[in-house]
Order: sequence, then C-alpha cells, then structure tokens
Amino acid sequence: MRLRLEAAHTLHIESDDAPPEAWPVAEISVSPRLGSTPRILRFAGGGQIECQDSPLLEAWFPTRRESRVEAFADWLERRRTAIVAAAAVTVLATVAFVKFGVPWIATRVAEHMPASVEHHLTSQVVAMLEKTHFHPTAIAAERQARLRVGFADLVRGEPRADQMQVVFVASPSIGPNAFALPDGRIYITDQLVALADDDDELLSVLAHEAGHHVHRHGMRLAIESSSVLVATGLMFGDVSGSSIAVAVPAALLNSGFSREHEREADAYAIDLLKRRRVAPTAFARMLRRLEQDQRNEPGGVVGYLSTHPPTPERIRAAEAAAAGR
Repeated sequence: MRLRLEAAHTLHIESDDAPPEAWPVAEISVSPRLGSTPRILRFAGGGQIECQDSPLLEAWFPTRRESRVEAFADWLERRRTAIVAAAAVTVLATVAFVKFGVPWIATRVAEHMPASVEHHLTSQVVAMLEKTHFHPTAIAAERQARLRVGFADLVRGEPRADQMQVVFVASPSIGPNAFALPDGRIYITDQLVALADDDDELLSVLAHEAGHHVHRHGMRLAIESSSVLVATGLMFGDVSGSSIAVAVPAALLNSGFSREHEREADAYAIDLLKRRRVAPTAFARMLRRLEQDQRNEPGGVVGYLSTHPPTPERIRAAEAAAAGR
C-alpha cells in the first residue's frame, strides 16, 4: 500500500489489489507517536490503516499532542537509557510495594475486619479440617482443663485474649502441631501434647500461637496472599493464577510473609513468657523436639516448620532471651 499527499489536503491511497482512493485530510485522524510503534490512520466512517511511523505523517497531519503524558511516553520510548531507567524504577517500585506496601495494607485492613468475617472464615477452615484431618481428642479432661487454665493465666490482660480458645484434636495426618485461626481458636494436636515433656513447653507453643492472634497473622496472610496473587497475575497476564509463572513467585513471596509472621509471633511469645516468669528455654526445648520429630517423620501433611524461619535461629533467640542477652 502506498500513501501520497496531493495539494496538501487530499490523501491518495494506492494498492495492488484494490482501486485507488482519495480522502480529505480533514477527515483523517492519526494516533499519537509512541517510539517506533506503528501509527494508525483513522478515517471518518470507521476505516483505518496501520503503517510505520514516518516524518511525513507529522508533515501531512500536523497535530498537537493530546496530553503531556503521551509526549513523555514518546520521549521515553525513543531513548534507550530512559527505557533502562524506567525498567529499573518499575522493578524497585514493585519490590518496595511487595516488601512494605502489601504488609502495610494487609495490617490496616485486618485491623478493621469485622469479627463476623473472621468467624466465618475460621468456620470454613474448621469444617474442611474436620472432614479430612481432625479426630476426637484422647487427652484426659483433667489435662485439658489444666492446660486451659495455664493458658488463660498466661494471656490474661493481653490484647484480644477474650477471643482465644484452646481446642484439642487428634490428627495423625497433621502430626505434632498447633495453629491459630483468625477468630481466636487455637488448635493443638494430641501428637504435640504427647511430644512435650512438660506443660511449660506446651504453654510456650500456645504463647506463640497467641502472638499470631494478637497480630492478626491469619487474616493478614490471607490478604497478603490474595494481593500477591493478583499482582503477579497482572504482571504475567494470568489473573487466574493457574500458571507456574504466577504460582511459583506467589508461593515464594507468601513464604516470605509467613516467615516474618513467625518471627513476630516468636518475639511476642518470648516476651510474654518472660513477663509471666516462664523460662523461654521451654520454647527452645519444644522447638528442638519438633525439629527432631520432623527428621524422624518427614513428609507430614502440614509440617509445623515448613513456613517457619530456620529452627536454630529461633532456638538461639529463645535461649538468648532466657539468658538476658
């Protein structure tokens, strides 16, 4: 296809497989320049032609920029250093958003989440676990009562303590484990109770789970995971999150969020134990037992340490706190 301007106001269009046409320049609009991208000539009535950019188009159709943004975008597209700088700024902005922005947003949103939403989400999770992993506990009622009283004394006066409820379940598939759900229910398995050497070790784990509830980690992680999945989906063009290109980075980022939550819960538990005059070494002992148990029984459905910071790091922190360092 060939274009030719005649008498400064008529554009002639010629091609080998169609009859020639002539259009008044006044009835043609041209897309803005954007680097070396093709230009679009739009004709009154709906037709259009896509062609390579050329200085002739600016001479034939002397148009003003529609906005400074378009002019700036064109300026960037035509400079390699500007492209590299823009890419670097985009990467840094994305990293900063994921590292600081997403946790900040998740914390603010979780703080204002109605209790009814937390209860509804927790009930859904519990319903699923009851079908797949939970069985009635075999822990004696007296032992359960003693641990509940000890836990109530431990968290008395703490934020959100009135919502915390310790629930005992047997779960061979999950193994030695404890976890807090968004509405304050804290589940502890019979296998974890059997693994502990004394009540202080169990209370130290429950203190850690109380830290999760105080800091709203369950709801925050749900918001962070959703935000990361949407962000990576938009970046890679797959908002469903079904592709490996989206699922892998999302999983890695979520693990990072989870480990930060675990460190925060550890710090809370160690501080709480010290304030209640329970030696944080109980937490270190329990971590060692869990680590040893995981070595003996690899491949559990829900590995207690799978999303946690390195166990030696956590043990050192607890022992250092006990020693007053």
